[in-house]
Amino acid sequence: MDDKFTWKWQYILLFVPFLLSIIDVTIVFSNPAPYYNQIVENAINFPKERFNAKYGLLSLNEHYSLRHLWQLIYLLSLLPLLRRFLDINPNDKLKVILNRWLLLFYAALTLMAFITLFFGVERMLGLNTLNVSTTSLYSLQIILFLVLLLISIAPLYFPSILYGFPKNQLLVSSSISNDTNSQMYGLDNRELNNSLITIEQQGAFLKQGFNLNACAELLHVPAYHAAYFFYQTKGISFTSYRNNIRVEKAKQLIDSGFLESNDLNSLISECGFNSKSDFEKTFEKLTTTSYNNYQLK
Repeated sequence: MDDKFTWKWQYILLFVPFLLSIIDVTIVFSNPAPYYNQIVENAINFPKERFNAKYGLLSLNEHYSLRHLWQLIYLLSLLPLLRRFLDINPNDKLKVILNRWLLLFYAALTLMAFITLFFGVERMLGLNTLNVSTTSLYSLQIILFLVLLLISIAPLYFPSILYGFPKNQLLVSSSISNDTNSQMYGLDNRELNNSLITIEQQGAFLKQGFNLNACAELLHVPAYHAAYFFYQTKGISFTSYRNNIRVEKAKQLIDSGFLESNDLNSLISECGFNSKSDFEKTFEKLTTTSYNNYQLK
């Protein structure tokens, strides 16, 4: 949410459960061998009691509960920062996707921390108020882990999540600006627009495989800045902008009689499409008519 990580001494508090675990491990292994052997023997002979036995400062149940208590407290402490972040440009299309993912991820983490803490405290006190079996508890934890895993890999399918949201977007309105001299993300819009015109004139958008990363490299900005630049100044995504250029080029070639001396594959290649199906689908979407019908006209 801050676009960068800066260490603060307060963060050492996050490691309290870990440090206590290190202390207990040190206590166990600093004792004579019989001390450790007795722990192992008791765990084998009394498996139900092994989590309540103290191996140092705390028992395993206490370590378990403390870890998830710490996690829950930290997640709750992030609420003010999360609320401020969600309020930034709430109408921006990419920000809406990012907000939804972040809320889902935060809610899943908080729910998991609360549930594991609840059952940890119950186990520590020898209670079972919900009559949940050990098998059911393990199944619930596995399901929560799988949910978190699915949420974690979501950015691979939604690039706006993976790219993040620039911190200096705080100063930018979500409406599309017509002032090319205005500053955006600390960049000069006029300079970016001029660079974009040059890129178009050089035919980069008509090259196969030309994607957002390649465009951002030519613009000399990070990919997520380029993505927001297209949305904010053009009102559409990079992909839509590129496809519009390619379809217009295809129409020009068709109108000029390109197909009289060349086949369809040559036309597709000239316009940067990867395949015939990709070309026909995009052409029909942007012109509301099929390629064949357009050619007959």
